[in-house]
Amino acid sequence: MADAPLISLHGITRRFSDGTVAVAGVDLDVDPGEVVAIVGPSGSGKSTLLNVLGLLDKPSSGSIMLGGVDVSGLDDGARSDLRSADLAFVFQRAHLLPSLTVAENVGIGIEYSPDRRDTDARVGDALERCGLGPKADALARTLSGGEMQRAAIARALVRRAQLWLADEPTGNLDSAQSVLIIDELRARAADAGAALIVVTHEPDIAARLGRTVTLRDGRVVSDLGGSNRGMQSLTPPNAPARRTLGLVRALRTCATMLRARTPGARAGVVAASIAVALTVTALGLSQSAAAQVTGLFDAQRAAQVTASLSREDATIPWNVRVAEVRSFPGVTGTELWTLYQQLPVAIGDYVTGTADVVTTAATPGAASGTTIAWAPHTEHRLTSGEALVGSALARRLGLASIDAGPEITVAGQRLRVVGLLDSERTGTAAGTIFVSDDALSHLSGSLSATLFVTTVPGGARQVADVLKPLADPFGQARIDIDPVLGPEAFAGALTDSVGVSLQVLAVVAALAGLGTVVFVNLLGITSRRAELGVRRAFGARRGEIAVIVASECAARSLLGAVIGLLVGLVAILAVTITARWEPVFDLRLLSVPLAGALFFGLVGGVAPAVHAARIEPADAVRS
Repeated sequence: MADAPLISLHGITRRFSDGTVAVAGVDLDVDPGEVVAIVGPSGSGKSTLLNVLGLLDKPSSGSIMLGGVDVSGLDDGARSDLRSADLAFVFQRAHLLPSLTVAENVGIGIEYSPDRRDTDARVGDALERCGLGPKADALARTLSGGEMQRAAIARALVRRAQLWLADEPTGNLDSAQSVLIIDELRARAADAGAALIVVTHEPDIAARLGRTVTLRDGRVVSDLGGSNRGMQSLTPPNAPARRTLGLVRALRTCATMLRARTPGARAGVVAASIAVALTVTALGLSQSAAAQVTGLFDAQRAAQVTASLSREDATIPWNVRVAEVRSFPGVTGTELWTLYQQLPVAIGDYVTGTADVVTTAATPGAASGTTIAWAPHTEHRLTSGEALVGSALARRLGLASIDAGPEITVAGQRLRVVGLLDSERTGTAAGTIFVSDDALSHLSGSLSATLFVTTVPGGARQVADVLKPLADPFGQARIDIDPVLGPEAFAGALTDSVGVSLQVLAVVAALAGLGTVVFVNLLGITSRRAELGVRRAFGARRGEIAVIVASECAARSLLGAVIGLLVGLVAILAVTITARWEPVFDLRLLSVPLAGALFFGLVGGVAPAVHAARIEPADAVRS
């Protein structure tokens, strides 16, 4: 079989899903070291045939013999292995990565080859052969069009492949550059001992090659020229070893792309950092806000003392020493309410029922948590001959409006209503009438009273401890003091109530961040279709592409998570300082970047990785 062709096509037909037949019944043999031009009008099937020859596409029918081995029925992974070992490509567009150096771009050509010995030396030699030695460390974006195409030739030359395939390699160049590039391509393929197949629509380019195959409507209509035949056997690489090497190679590629600081990589880091920063800020502020509100609420509760007084003999006057209580250190206000239960109440000449009545020496106010809606043209204080009616009782009595100063009769005393009253500290106030302490002097004493005391924050317990002897040193009444609750009494519930809303915000921020990360990563894959197509053409398997993309997403998310943590902590500090809160930094917040990296990296990288793995190299390199 010494005269067997390097690659042989028999009855190759390629029919697409829409019914289009791009190639029909093509028979073609190419010998080792042979140079072939494939020409024909647009739509004749040139590029489709080249994709079949390069194992980038599977024929619908027919057989492909490569080095005497039938490769027609190989799956995608096996075809990738063959491409990595024995095929090289030069595309119409160079598809160099602008953020990598010229040497790094050429290195992609050998990255997926099973023989990676002396990589640096081979890259340097390929660059020298293509006249790009001085440009090795230059960024690819600084090259001219001709230099970029020579770099693409060097990328093929470094592979030591047996078959080179070039798809319109001069399509974007002027005539002078086209001649230089095609001569360069032919010379370098000859140096490597490789067969060269070039698709072109330019007759003068085809004339510079040794053999011309013309296609029309997917069929070979002429085949002019030829060469001596030879034989070279191809051995597919060991698949398990490739997969092991593939993981290491994918991680190395990931590190290279991150170092290149491409716009897509920067966008991914920014998206992840914003998402983590919002999450950290929301969680941190939930703790700081809860602590702040809890402190304020508890301070308020710890500044109130309520004492209920009762006795059995109503004939004895009350002797509560309100002045002594008011002068006690830390006390900021006092009110004494004396209660008369179920006194008759009338509006005009008609008795409407009974109601509890409170007499007080001072207008109810802050000490009892009272709010009053005063009637117009009043002095905003309770004086003799006036009454304040609880809001609920006013509705029951039919006092829809007090603007005209309506009068009520309480236990025979006619009183003008000057305001409607509510109290935060006692719910019974809304159903009670309040009068000055001289309004019911004709009645016998009451049996119960309530003493309200307010203190400086945190002073309530101290006042409660001394209130009984201070207010009633002779023990004339029974005094029951409502429990004074410490700050810990409400901390849990209040922290939960305040924190839940901001924690919900944190969850929303995380989900929004995930969506943003996925969107940015998918956009990045779209912008990298050509690069990923080149990698697939040079032998990268689908799984390897998925690992590259997933690793990049995870690395960007980890970096973004660390940046997001720092930004979030600074934001928490800025907000708490501005609001004059005490900042709370829970050490558990340090776990947010790790969780964010896992969440955004793993979950956010799945869709882009799957999308990247599905890219067809034949389509991507022509984009």
